[in-house]
Amino acid sequence: MRARTKGYDSKTELEKVGMGIEFSRFVKAELKISLKTVNFKAAGPISPPDCYQFDITINLDNSDMDGQVLISLDTEPTRLACKGDVKYYDNNRLDFILRSLLNLLVITVCCTSFILCTRAIWRAQLLKYETINFFQEKFNKKLSMEGRLEFLNLWYVMIIANDVLLILGSSIKEQIERKQFIGDQWNLCSVFLGTGNLLVWFGVLRYLGFFKTYNVVILTLKKAFPKVARFLLCAVLIYAGFTFCGWLVLGPYHMKFRSLSTTSECLFALINGDDMFATFSIMPKKSAMLWWYLRIYLYSFISLYIYVILSLFISVIMDAYETIKQYYINGFPKSDVIKFMGEIQEDETNHDFWSSIETASFSFREQIHKMVCCNSCRKCTVIIKKNIHFPALATHLELSLSS
Repeated sequence: MRARTKGYDSKTELEKVGMGIEFSRFVKAELKISLKTVNFKAAGPISPPDCYQFDITINLDNSDMDGQVLISLDTEPTRLACKGDVKYYDNNRLDFILRSLLNLLVITVCCTSFILCTRAIWRAQLLKYETINFFQEKFNKKLSMEGRLEFLNLWYVMIIANDVLLILGSSIKEQIERKQFIGDQWNLCSVFLGTGNLLVWFGVLRYLGFFKTYNVVILTLKKAFPKVARFLLCAVLIYAGFTFCGWLVLGPYHMKFRSLSTTSECLFALINGDDMFATFSIMPKKSAMLWWYLRIYLYSFISLYIYVILSLFISVIMDAYETIKQYYINGFPKSDVIKFMGEIQEDETNHDFWSSIETASFSFREQIHKMVCCNSCRKCTVIIKKNIHFPALATHLELSLSS
């Protein structure tokens, strides 16, 4: 049986509408289509249909004139108000109410957390400035940077960031459920909620820090961060050199090097050992020089990053891990604020310190008896206020003096 089909010729169809085209001179084309659709919700409680308009854009790119036309498709959804009879009867609104209550609960808790953490950071900064003035007046020296960082709790900063993201995400989610939104707010809501939840789970590490085993991981990351940042700066410079080189030399001949972004993605995949053979085999053999250049380029990059840079990266982290292990044995380094607090606590627990305080108190009692108490006095009571520098002192000292 012979198929009764008629061949379709796009060139003929374009000529019918007065759009003649020569494909030998074709560089770029952009096709725009708009489609309307209705989404009927069959599962779950009865709900009204959702109407959408999809603005579709198809891009055809033949700017390289190499016989490979790159095709990309992009869609932009827009929610429309459905026309017609869309009324429905739904007596069970329990799910909607529960979701709204959950959104309001999340917003309330996050607002409370935001206010408390902001207040804690603000009061810590006020205390920092008082400490700076105290060190300047009493010891005639400036508070070190390590000491100033003692007053900045980065955990609170991260909590404030995730609170803001969760508040924004929950607000947009509530608007979406009430159908009070336009444009592309699905993606914005998912970004806020997803990033906020990511930071929340990072915050759980703070509580694991109370256990020695888990605290080693956190302290290792904290200790290695400055060295890793400096190391990555050098690695990124080398990576940028390979990226620009591959884009400029191999871009016209290799699909994976057509743009800077695709070149960077290709090189990053090669670092992780992904799709190596395809990267080598796609290169055409029209130019023997470029064919060999690609191989030398890829072998150099892969060898440098896999065998040298990644190994050094691991060694930097291991060095930080060994340093933390030594800190657990020999003690952690202390800032000037921690040292000052340690000296005060050490003085308060020193026997000689309390002996001197006791001697001074008896001497003080005799002077009070001579200067204040007269012969007719039966009892003299002296109240000594708590010393700000020695908080462990008694709040008051009662001296009973007899005539």
